[in-house]
Amino acid sequence: MGSMTPRLHQTLEILQQALAGRPPRRLEAPRSRPAAVLLPLWDPDPNSPQGVQVVFTKRTNHLPHHPGQVSFPGGAADPQDPDLETTALRETCEEIGVCADDARLVARLDQVVTVTDFLITPFVGALAPQVRFQPNPVEVERIITVPLVKLLDPDQWRPTEVYWQGIAFQQQALAHDGELIWGATARILLNLRRRLGDYVAQVAAAAQKGVDTVSRLG
Repeated sequence: MGSMTPRLHQTLEILQQALAGRPPRRLEAPRSRPAAVLLPLWDPDPNSPQGVQVVFTKRTNHLPHHPGQVSFPGGAADPQDPDLETTALRETCEEIGVCADDARLVARLDQVVTVTDFLITPFVGALAPQVRFQPNPVEVERIITVPLVKLLDPDQWRPTEVYWQGIAFQQQALAHDGELIWGATARILLNLRRRLGDYVAQVAAAAQKGVDTVSRLG
């Protein structure tokens, strides 16, 4: 991957330091289908007060699994994938047009199991600032970006009534740009916040601090 802003670089350094203190949780779900997603961190404008962004997809309504929901780019593992890291990058490339040259995996997060019986392994990743998203119209209705600082703020998360297959139930959810982040995507984010522990404030501060230069990183 090429360049990233110092703000994103600093955010990732603190995040990696925090996550190094506890290995990611692995779940025993032998009957579930393996899948991987990318939690992409992106800082296209180092002067923006919005800070580092997290990139989501709004899934199209005709998909067989989780139609219309806000999710991370990702999907089921293919037999040809040598590992789940490959799955996360391949699916990100296929769904939003951001491929391995412009994305870098940074850390592995806690696994979650979906109601549709996928065992998801999430990865935090960094996107190059100059990326141009090319959503796959079959799978992605639109790209949604949310400031990382908002996602880490516990006051933004509220018990919310959501509907799935005609059933109403309560879930912790976050509203943004007319959409609702809930389900497995929400659990991944809330797991990340818990795992960051005392580092949450440092990560949030780094993600919002303004800088005006771009540094070259490996």
